[in-house]
Amino acid sequence: MAFTRGQLIEEVWGPGWVGDEHLVDVHIAHLRRKLRDDPDTARYITTVRGVGYRMGRG
Repeated sequence: MAFTRGQLIEEVWGPGWVGDEHLVDVHIAHLRRKLRDDPDTARYITTVRGVGYRMGRG
């Protein structure tokens, strides 16, 4: 199951959060860097183009 930026924002910051949804992309990049997870061969966070993000490869 993939999560959209909007779903992640609502779960993490709550429904009252106001701002740019691309903030999620910045946080995902930071997590990938800390986990040493290359986006091209992702083990932990997979980008689902046009949808959002999924944990793991499946």
